[in-house]
Amino acid sequence: MFTGIIENQGVVIEKEKRGGQVRFGFKFVRKDRKPKVGDSIAVSGTCLTVVRGETAGFEVDVVRETLEATTLGNLKRGDLVNLEKSLKAGDPLGGHFVTGHIDGRGKVIEIKRLKKNTTLFVQAPKDIIALQVPKGSIALDGVSLTVQKVHGSVFEIAVIPHTLKVTTLGLKRPGSEVNIEIDIVARYLKAFFPGKRISGWSSKNILKMILRKGF
Repeated sequence: MFTGIIENQGVVIEKEKRGGQVRFGFKFVRKDRKPKVGDSIAVSGTCLTVVRGETAGFEVDVVRETLEATTLGNLKRGDLVNLEKSLKAGDPLGGHFVTGHIDGRGKVIEIKRLKKNTTLFVQAPKDIIALQVPKGSIALDGVSLTVQKVHGSVFEIAVIPHTLKVTTLGLKRPGSEVNIEIDIVARYLKAFFPGKRISGWSSKNILKMILRKGF
């Protein structure tokens, strides 16, 4: 489990095909503790298991399904990724609960830069858009963010300068892809109300629907 608060970044220093999977090596951008074999680390939002840890970085194996479902398959040597270690009991919860299980990929189609923040317009698959609500939580490349508006196949995210500086979101351009993880609450709503589009629902309407279900 993670919170979507990025602690460090990593540089891809190795990408080696091994049968149906790929071994990645990452070097920490900032000094960090040595990961242990078996540790869980979210790499641009994707929960991966450390197979080799060093003071300077770590290595992970990524299976074909994950490569196809996320943006990790497009990584090349020199690329930056967002890193977050898994939560420990007593750790502060600064963002929202993030599982590290990517629901799909989205594409940045427009970027509006203002003095105080930057707005990203992200186009996403229908099944992801259907579960987005204004003021709801979402994780993009592992970063905990808040949905501002939803219209058609696009949702808007406002990103403050600090987040742009310390994560890979500051490197995004129109056409860039991002890993998307929907809010865990939306996952349950999807299970409770299969086929329903909750985009645009208010919290009051959601509560009414849940009570009608008898939960």
